[in-house]
Amino acid sequence: MIRTGRLALRAFTEADLDAYLAYRSEPRTLRWLGDTVPPTRRRTAAEFAHYAERGGPTEGEWYAFAIERADDGALLGDVCCNMAEGGGTAEIGYALAPAARGQGYAREAAGALADHLVAAHGVHRLEASLDTDNVASMRVLEAIGMSFESIARAAFAFDGAWIDSLRYAMTAADRQAWTGRVRTAPADVALVGITPDDAHLWGRLRTHQSQERLVAPMAHTWRDALFPESFEGITAVPWMRGVLADGERVAFVMLSETHGTRRGWYLWRLLVDRVHQRRGVGRAIVDALGAELRAAGVPRLYTSCVEGMGSPRPFYERLGFTATGETIDGEIELVLPLR
Repeated sequence: MIRTGRLALRAFTEADLDAYLAYRSEPRTLRWLGDTVPPTRRRTAAEFAHYAERGGPTEGEWYAFAIERADDGALLGDVCCNMAEGGGTAEIGYALAPAARGQGYAREAAGALADHLVAAHGVHRLEASLDTDNVASMRVLEAIGMSFESIARAAFAFDGAWIDSLRYAMTAADRQAWTGRVRTAPADVALVGITPDDAHLWGRLRTHQSQERLVAPMAHTWRDALFPESFEGITAVPWMRGVLADGERVAFVMLSETHGTRRGWYLWRLLVDRVHQRRGVGRAIVDALGAELRAAGVPRLYTSCVEGMGSPRPFYERLGFTATGETIDGEIELVLPLR
């Protein structure tokens, strides 16, 4: 058994059959697992018996742990793994009951399984494959330290069609670095100029793959700065700064000095490197921008964002931005008064 703060990863028993069949037959679960037919009771019972006989993960076969909530014993889902023949690498997966989603249980269970495979079985590389539309699962993998590696084209068949697959992975060293990363708020955040000599270093900043639909990667940002777009007939004027947190490169921000015919600047890009997110860096950047723009007499700061899972809109609204009721290229426009 593997224990975490809220969970116990344990062997399945016959008492789990009804709950397991219920969530494993749920349409969205079937969709993301690439299945069209729900599991049968007889086959599942045989799988549980096989798991019990093996007693834990072994090479060359999938093994599933039940995810049990520690405080009430509820079955929340399962987390599974398949160690390659000869050891060294393992693929992981997970499925949660609908009522258990969105509470960090998948992240907690997947992280615990990854640590167990490394510590108890000597696994040095962990992998996962998922549907290109499964943003929630991308966020789970990213939260435990995995990063996107590639897209496997037409990698598996589902409902009569060949579907692309995202491939994520991390090494044991990656996992150690991720769990040991700095998570506290930086003592000092500074906006600094970008020079021809260090632009390539700022270009290494990287969001999570799931966030690239919300925040353009640095390569796209350089392109947009070099070939700026126009808004209301006025060409954008890029204003770029790198962001140092306690002397380390952690983020990038780009504004436009004009926002159409309005009197204000536009927050065009705000990218915080994946390793330094959730440290309060984004808030510190906006605070520093606000102070600098106020000193320059800029009356307001605009930005825009897309809606959907992971949208930065709640972040901006917590900082005082409000919706203007307008849209820009399909994005919600927000504004922050500076005086």
